[in-house]
Amino acid sequence: MPQAVNVAEVIDTRAVGPFQLRAFLLCAAVLFVDGFDVQAITYVVPTITREWGLVRGQLWPALTAGLVGVMLGAMFLAPLADRVGRRRVIVSSCVAFGSLSLLTLAADTLSSLVVLRFLTGLGLGSALPNAIGLASEYAPHKHRALVVMFVGSGVSLGAIGAGIAATQLVAPFGWRAVFVVGGILPLVLAVLLARWLPESIRFAALLPNRQAEAKRLLRKIKPELGDDVVIASHGAEAGKATVLDLFADGRGLATVCLWVAFFMSLLNVYLAINWLPTSLEASGYTDAQASAMTTLYHVGGVVGTYAIGLLMDRLGAHRMVLVALLFAAVGFYTFATATEMQQWTTTAVLALAGVGVIGGQVGANALATMTYPVAMRATGLGWALGVGRVGSIVGPTIIGLMLASAADARSVYLWCLAPITVGMIAIALLKRRTMPAREPVTVG
Repeated sequence: MPQAVNVAEVIDTRAVGPFQLRAFLLCAAVLFVDGFDVQAITYVVPTITREWGLVRGQLWPALTAGLVGVMLGAMFLAPLADRVGRRRVIVSSCVAFGSLSLLTLAADTLSSLVVLRFLTGLGLGSALPNAIGLASEYAPHKHRALVVMFVGSGVSLGAIGAGIAATQLVAPFGWRAVFVVGGILPLVLAVLLARWLPESIRFAALLPNRQAEAKRLLRKIKPELGDDVVIASHGAEAGKATVLDLFADGRGLATVCLWVAFFMSLLNVYLAINWLPTSLEASGYTDAQASAMTTLYHVGGVVGTYAIGLLMDRLGAHRMVLVALLFAAVGFYTFATATEMQQWTTTAVLALAGVGVIGGQVGANALATMTYPVAMRATGLGWALGVGRVGSIVGPTIIGLMLASAADARSVYLWCLAPITVGMIAIALLKRRTMPAREPVTVG
């Protein structure tokens, strides 16, 4: 009889090798271009507003349309990976949003920009959960939180890249130059992914007709693997996960807690980054200063992501997400109420808020990968992100309307404290109810 070799046993008991590191770096690169394209428009909103003769906050439909596209992509396109594989969906998504980003060059009215941002969002929404899911499935269990946090930091690095591009390109070449970069990068990456990105071994092992692929991939980690083996990955049959499965087998409360946490977290993430350059400009800073300060907000997010990731495996994933959200509350409260701060002080406060807001969201992504087994991981994370994107639409839309008439653009950030509080409650409840997604070891 062929010997059964469990993928989890091999990955969890071996040191991370070059093959896995390559997968992690490629997934991080996917999130980099995703973050670049999502945030690119936020840096050029003030420029487009002036060029098209609009009033402050009037571009909210374009920002909202992109987020609606991201939401629908996460909820209905990302779960396709539980049927056809992570790799195919990731590559296709990069091609889609890269091409549509280049088409944004043709936008010359608010309505055309709205349509293009919505379509771009569909591709962006399907890429992120699958890149995170694929990376987590190549990570040993004891380092999974750290790997997910590292890969997730690609979003903030991409946002920083978009800020640098906007600072350097908008003045000499116009706002469309940022979308040229945002279109070329994912198309080039798609070529590299098609050549080098592996499929998830855990996913392939669940499908009888992909056993040969699972063996080939597992030999990259365990070269001495023999031919007379069957590759096993514990869990439900792949290709049949639905949203109802997220509530089966006692996962219902954990799923609801995740959805509430993602809703509140992404509400704050996009409320801050969509309108931060506009709010800073309304407070008297120049476009270049606003872009630089927003970029440093994202630098704080990267620092927070790495710091929280390093501590999650030692002090507990849920605990560190709660700490991050506390930092976010302190940062936003100070930014909204301390109006006499100098530029460097304001920048430091924004960096602290970035540590909490962005670090907390990437930490929530890690919690989602720990909650669901392989066969429904893309569906679970995709729906959590999709529900969260509802929050990402609600927050920026309300604040966009408030900014149009607010006497003090900073004061609206006091509203961030309410969703932070609700999010902390949801994470605390999730900690009490989470069912580990670790696959049991089965050998022989």
